[in-house]
Amino acid sequence: MNWRRLGLALGAAFVLGGLAVMVAPGLASGFGLGSDLLTAVAMLAGLGGVAAIYERVTADHETIDPPTPERRRPFPTPGDEFDRRLAALGPRNRRSVRESRQIRDRLDELAIAVLVRDGDSEDRARERLAAGTWTDDPYAAAFFAEASASDVPLEDRLRAAFSAEPNSKRRARHAVDALARIASMGPAEREP
Repeated sequence: MNWRRLGLALGAAFVLGGLAVMVAPGLASGFGLGSDLLTAVAMLAGLGGVAAIYERVTADHETIDPPTPERRRPFPTPGDEFDRRLAALGPRNRRSVRESRQIRDRLDELAIAVLVRDGDSEDRARERLAAGTWTDDPYAAAFFAEASASDVPLEDRLRAAFSAEPNSKRRARHAVDALARIASMGPAEREP
């Protein structure tokens, strides 16, 4: 016997009876609210409680494994591929030359786009890149204009000569940093 259904049916019957008496009070004239009626209701409620506890104790409890929460899929951050390519640049070999060329082409496009957004025409941006006048950083300027490589102080050139980092990688890294600075500057911060 399912005690829960029986209790639900009795509860529904009492609620409906109460609503009926509330609407038509004359229906309750045959019932007296004596202590016998209250005792009977209390005994029924107690039996319902005992039945619910008994059902809970004797029921077969299955262990429920919560579902595995979803994990967010990792999405690549813009620029990760470029950073990976730049980090992979090493000593001169065929692959390195090809990678260096691809990095240079990508940075050329990016530099022109940044300078055009900054107010230059495309031709003027190309001229500034070739002349090395687009930035104060001599390494960044040297990435696009080899003539500007001599602008690097002698101390920095000597340090770079004994560094494990190739010149092309250093210049590309400086060019990326300089372009990021230009792109992040507001109109009030730009030179007139």
